[in-house]
Amino acid sequence: MPTFPTYHGKLPQCLNPLNPRHYLLLAYWVFFRPSALKRYLYQADPELYRAETRSIAALHIPAHRNLYVMAPVVTALLSVTVGLPLVLLINRIYDTSIIWPGLLGSIAGSIIFGLVMNVAFSIAFGRASGVAGNVAFGVASGISASLAFGLASNIPSDIVTFVTLFVAFGITWGLAFDVTVGAGRFVAGGAALGIAMGMIGGMALSVIGFRTGNITIGITTWAISSIIGVATFGAGASRVIFYPLHILLTLCGAGDGKRHSLEWDDLTVLPVPGARQALIQRLQHDERDGLRFVAQVTYNPFQRWTAQAALQSYLHSRPLPIHFIYTLLTDPDLDTYVPAPVSENDWNELPSVRRLLLGELDRRQVKYGRDWAYWLADRLVWNLTWMLCDRRITPLTRFAGMLYELLEGQETPKNLTSYADIYTGLTGYPGGEEIARTFEAMAAYLSYEELSALPAARNLVFQKKPGFSPIRPTVLTALNQLRQVGAEIAAYRDATSRVSKLAALARATDALDDLDEYTVVQVMAPEQYILRRIIRQWRRLVSEAGGEVGRAEEVGPVANPYVAGNPVTGELFVGRQDIMRRLEELWSGTGQKPSVVLYGHRRMGKSSILHNLGARFGPRTVIVDFNMQRVGLVASTGELLYNLALALCDAVETRNLVSPEPDEERFTTHNPYTGFDRFLKRLGRVRADHRFIVTVDEFELIEQLIADGTLEPHLLDFWRGLIQTYPWFVMAFAGLHTLQEMTRDYWHPLYGSVTPIPVSFLGHTAAWQLITQPTPEFSLDYDNDAVERIIRLTNGQPYLVQLIGHGLVTRFNRQTFEQGKERERRFNLADVEAVVNAPEFYRDGDAYFTGVWRQAETSDPSGQTAVLIALARSETGMSADEIAPCKAARSELAPETATGALETLARHDVVMEKDGGWRFTVELMRRWVAQKGASREVTSA
Repeated sequence: MPTFPTYHGKLPQCLNPLNPRHYLLLAYWVFFRPSALKRYLYQADPELYRAETRSIAALHIPAHRNLYVMAPVVTALLSVTVGLPLVLLINRIYDTSIIWPGLLGSIAGSIIFGLVMNVAFSIAFGRASGVAGNVAFGVASGISASLAFGLASNIPSDIVTFVTLFVAFGITWGLAFDVTVGAGRFVAGGAALGIAMGMIGGMALSVIGFRTGNITIGITTWAISSIIGVATFGAGASRVIFYPLHILLTLCGAGDGKRHSLEWDDLTVLPVPGARQALIQRLQHDERDGLRFVAQVTYNPFQRWTAQAALQSYLHSRPLPIHFIYTLLTDPDLDTYVPAPVSENDWNELPSVRRLLLGELDRRQVKYGRDWAYWLADRLVWNLTWMLCDRRITPLTRFAGMLYELLEGQETPKNLTSYADIYTGLTGYPGGEEIARTFEAMAAYLSYEELSALPAARNLVFQKKPGFSPIRPTVLTALNQLRQVGAEIAAYRDATSRVSKLAALARATDALDDLDEYTVVQVMAPEQYILRRIIRQWRRLVSEAGGEVGRAEEVGPVANPYVAGNPVTGELFVGRQDIMRRLEELWSGTGQKPSVVLYGHRRMGKSSILHNLGARFGPRTVIVDFNMQRVGLVASTGELLYNLALALCDAVETRNLVSPEPDEERFTTHNPYTGFDRFLKRLGRVRADHRFIVTVDEFELIEQLIADGTLEPHLLDFWRGLIQTYPWFVMAFAGLHTLQEMTRDYWHPLYGSVTPIPVSFLGHTAAWQLITQPTPEFSLDYDNDAVERIIRLTNGQPYLVQLIGHGLVTRFNRQTFEQGKERERRFNLADVEAVVNAPEFYRDGDAYFTGVWRQAETSDPSGQTAVLIALARSETGMSADEIAPCKAARSELAPETATGALETLARHDVVMEKDGGWRFTVELMRRWVAQKGASREVTSA
C-alpha cells in the first residue's frame, strides 16, 4: 500500500493562536496548499486521521482544536484586508461615504456564517480526516459572504448592487468550492453548480425587470445574470485572479529551474509558463529532488500534463533511460498516495505517484477505484489537457505502460508472452538486453505446467557482464536460484531410488522456500509479484510429485526421526529438564520476573529450548519468536523495534485479542524508542493478564549490528528499562557468548537485568533417551555398546547425536530398500563406526565443526587454533607444558598464550581438563581437527 504524502518543508506540530505568523500560514494552506493542511492533521495523530471519528469529536487534539479557533480570525483578517480596499474604491467611484454598519455587520456575519457552516459540516459529514475541507470551506464561504454583502451595502444603485453582490458571490464561492473539493473535482461538479447558482441568481435579478411589467426585460436580465453567474463562478474556481501572481513569480525565478510557482500552489488550474522547463531543469540538476517536485505537481490533476511532458523529455534525453524508469519504481518519494487520502475508500483504492507516472508516460488514465467522482473529474481533466501532453509513443513509453499494468494488477497475468514485443523492443537501449532476457525467462518459467519442464531452467544462465552494472541485480540472483531448483528437479528425474528422489524434491522445496523469503525482502515490484507467482506454481508441482513418490510403496523406509540442524519441538525435544525447571523457578508466580540469556556453543539446542517454551508455561504466557537471523536485514534501530512490535502484534492475535497495530512511521521517522514504549503501553491495556516472553535467538548478531553502526548502543539500555518497567514483558536471549565476555560498554546495561543460564552437553540419561527413543513410534533398536559409543564420541552434544542417528537410519533404509540386504532391525558398533567414518558424515556436519573452528580462529585470545591442532594429535590428552612447544601447530606458543587459549576453549566447551591433562570435550571434533585442522592452519597462515 502507498504511504501518506510527505511534505518537504517544516510544518508546526500544532498551530499556536498566539503566533501571528501561524494565521498567515493557515490562510496560505487554505487557499494554496491544502495538501500541507492535510499533512498537518495527519502528523498530529495518524490513527485518529484514519479512524471513523467525527471531526467535531477530535477537538481534544490541540492541533484540531486550534484550527477551529483560528479559522474565524483568518476569515475576519482576510475580509478586512480584501474587502476594505474594494469598498473604498467603490465609494470613490460613486463619491459616497462608507456605510460602516453594513461593512462591519457583513464581516461579523461572515465569521458567524463560516463558523456555523464549518460546525454543521463537521457534525453532519466530517471525519477527523476531513477537518481540512471543513476549515477551508468555513473560511472561504465566510469571506465570500463578507465581500458580497459588504460591497453590496455600499453601492447606491439597486441593479448594480445586485450585480456586484452576484459577482462577488460567484468569484468567492467558486474559490470556496475549489479549495474545499480540489481543482480536479471542480470540473466534475463545479460547472454544474456554477450554472445552477447563476440561473438561481439570475431569477433573483430578473425580478427587477418583471416589476416593470416588461417580460422581455425580465427574461433578458435573467439570461444576462445567469451568464454572469456562470462566468464569475468559473473565474473563482479556475483561480484566474491568482494567475498574474503566478506569472510574476515565474518571471522572477525564470532560468534557474530551482524554484517555481507550482511549488507553493496545489490548486493552479491554468497552464503556468515555464513549468515544464522548470521540472526538466530540476531533474537535470538533482534527479532525486526533481522527482520530488514531479510528485508534488501530480497532486494537481490540471498540472499532471506538465509532469508527464517533463518526464517524457527527460526520459528520452537520458543516456540510461531504462535505469531511470526503474528509478521510478524504487524512489520512496513516489510511493505515496495521489492525492492525500481522506475516506476509507481512498486508503484502499487511490493509486501511488509511481503508478500514476508510469501510466501517464504511456498516456493511460490511471484508475481511482470505485469512487465515480474521482474518476469522472480526472477523466474530464485528462481530456482537457490531452493536447498539452507529450504524446509520442516509443519503446520506452510502452515499457512504462507494461510496468503500470503489472503494478496495477499485482496478480501477474499467466501469459507474460503477451508483452514480448514490448520488452524485446528494448534491446537497442543500454540494459535493454538484461530486461528482455529476464522477462523472457520469467515468461518461460510461468509457462511450466508440468514438473518435467522445470529442468529446462538449467539452460538459462544470467551472468553480470564486466564493466556494466545490472539494473535489477536481485532479479538476476533470484532467476539463478530458480536455475538451481531446475537442477534439483533434473536430479529427481534421473534418480533411480525412491530415497534419492525424495531427497532431491526436499532440496528443491527448501530452495523454493528460501527463494520466496529472499524475493519478499530483496526484489521490488513488479518482478516480485511475477517471481512469487512462479515460486507458488513450482512449489505446487514439487509437492504433487513428492506425494506421488511417497505413495509409491505401501511398505517403505523407516521415517527418520532425527533432526540435525533445525530446532526440535514436541516429542522430539528430549532432555533439558534442568534448564526448563530453572526457567520455571525464575518465571513462576507474580510480580517482576528476570529476563535470561541462554549461552553455549553452536548446535547445543538453545533454539530448541526457546521453541518449546510455549508448551511449558501455559495459555497465559505468549511466546514471541524474534530470531535475529530472520530480522537481520534491518537498516536501523527503528526498523528493529518496528519488527519487534509487529511480532508482538502477531502473537497477540493468536490469542484472539484486539492488537494495537504499530505505526511504522513512528518508528522510522520519529523517535523509535518513544514509538515502541507507546506501543507497549497500548498493549498493556489489552493484554488481558497475558505475559509476553520475547525470545531473541542468535543475539550475538545484535553486537555485530551495533559494531557496524546499524543499531544504536542505547538499544540495550532501552531494553533494560523495558524489562524493569513492564513486569509482563520478559526477554529470553540465546547466543554463543556469555555476558562476561561481552566487554563493550553497550552490553553493561544488561548485567544487572538478566540471568545467565549455560546450555551445555546433554547428560548421560538424556543422551541415552534421545538416541534410543527419539519418538515413541521409533521401530529400530540399539545395542548398549552402540549407544555408549555414540555418547563417548559426542559427549552428549545434541547436534552430533542427532547427526549420527540420522545417518544410521539413512544407512539402514539404503541397505534394506535400495540394496535389498537382509539385516536385523538393530544398530551395533559396526553400524556406528561405518556412519562416523563415512566421508559424508563430516560433510553433513561441516556447519558444526567449521563453526567451532571459526570461533576459535576469530575470537580472543589468539593461539586457540594452534592449541586445537596440538591437542588433536593425542586421544588421551596433553598437559599445558606439552602443548606450548608443539611443532604440529607450525609455531611455538608462549606458555601464557597457551594457558589463555585453553581457558577460553574450556569456557566454550571445546576442551576440558581431566586427570591433569587437556583434551577435546568431543572426540569427533578432535578427529575433524586432526584431518582438516593442519591444512586450515596453513591456509590461514
